[in-house]
Amino acid sequence: MIEWGTIALAVVGSVSIGELISLFTVREQKKGMKIDNKQKEDNRWETLLNEVQEQNSRLQEQNTMLHDRLDKKDERIFELEDRCADLRTKLDDANTALAKASLLKCTRLGCSNRKPPLGYTELTPAELISEGYTGKEE
Repeated sequence: MIEWGTIALAVVGSVSIGELISLFTVREQKKGMKIDNKQKEDNRWETLLNEVQEQNSRLQEQNTMLHDRLDKKDERIFELEDRCADLRTKLDDANTALAKASLLKCTRLGCSNRKPPLGYTELTPAELISEGYTGKEE
């Protein structure tokens, strides 16, 4: 029969050889798990980097589009400012012409020889007197 000692020795021997084998495999498993974890972490960072790069490119496109729109609006503003300056000049000219016309407005309403007031210089004073202009309204 088999003795208890041999059985005990076989159990103890098998446990210690299994433990030695398990020590090597556990270390290898830990290294493999660490490598897997690092790869997963690298993949997550790479995914995040790609998302950030895509977002950056979208924002750059949007920025370019907005700058183009701003440039167009600036050009339109400059055009409108030039037009406004031209219109102001025309308005000043029209107001000057109106002021001149109101100063040179003829006071003789009923006669055919209407003359403007304030010594209008197309006729000399002698010519005015010879035509009968007295300076008073008739």
